[in-house]
Amino acid sequence: MNKLSYHTFEKRLLETMQCDLSKDISLCDHTWYKTGGKTDFLIYPHNEEELKQILILCDELEIPKFILGGGANVLVSDNGFRGVIIKLSRYLNTMVCKNNQIEVEAGADLQQLIIYCEGCSLGGLQYLSGIPGTVGGALMMNAGTDKGEIGNVVTSVKVIDPQFNTISYSADQIDFCYRYVPQLEDKVILSSILTLTPQPEDELKTIRRELISLRKKKQPLEYPSCGSVFKRPKGNYAGKLIDDLGLKGLRQGDAIVSEKHAGFIVNLGKATSTDIKILIDKVQKLVMQHYGIMLEPEVRFLGF
Repeated sequence: MNKLSYHTFEKRLLETMQCDLSKDISLCDHTWYKTGGKTDFLIYPHNEEELKQILILCDELEIPKFILGGGANVLVSDNGFRGVIIKLSRYLNTMVCKNNQIEVEAGADLQQLIIYCEGCSLGGLQYLSGIPGTVGGALMMNAGTDKGEIGNVVTSVKVIDPQFNTISYSADQIDFCYRYVPQLEDKVILSSILTLTPQPEDELKTIRRELISLRKKKQPLEYPSCGSVFKRPKGNYAGKLIDDLGLKGLRQGDAIVSEKHAGFIVNLGKATSTDIKILIDKVQKLVMQHYGIMLEPEVRFLGF
């Protein structure tokens, strides 16, 4: 970002909007890996219109931008991200229940949404219990487990398209693929309407607690990570391939392939993003050499 664009962006933003703006913010405090360098601007828009104006201004001044959800599935370079990080979680996070539907904004926390659904006695999302991140992030990657994905309950999704139009897609216009939704790829998600199924609150609570307990036993949740590093290859499991190669405990600095679950690469405390990226690349190379399978990262790389 050149200095003229930098100052013009800040000046116009402060003159025309009320959004929360911070400068030179370390992104290690905004990602689950607890690594990464600084960004020039971190912004929390107050509403949809303000968000749209920020996007338009970035485009006009040719300033890179990135919508960051909960930071659970992102690895930020140690050099940081030169541009604008936009977070929706502070203000664009409302949830409204009407009959068997919930309209939820993209910045809402996924786990808070699941608990909200319990209070409404509505089932359909309980199998996503323990999956970190925001609703927008969950929609973007069709988050889920072998028991169900968020795409299964989507009725519509409202987005801002690359031309800055606000449009809505109905469920039949969206292909909810495995960890990928092509229609949402170049959009900014604003909100979604989810259609759920009546189910007793106590049953939903029991399922959520059991699933979270199971995750704690099987996954290294005591360490910073991005969750599963790799997508599931067709007909196999990334964690099993990595485990069968004896790669548990493989280490680069303070980044290590988890001894508890080989599908996780965790930060033991002082890992850098570079350490983690080197280890990801090394695991990919070894699995490719032995099995002829190129593991596709589920984590997104920012600033690399």
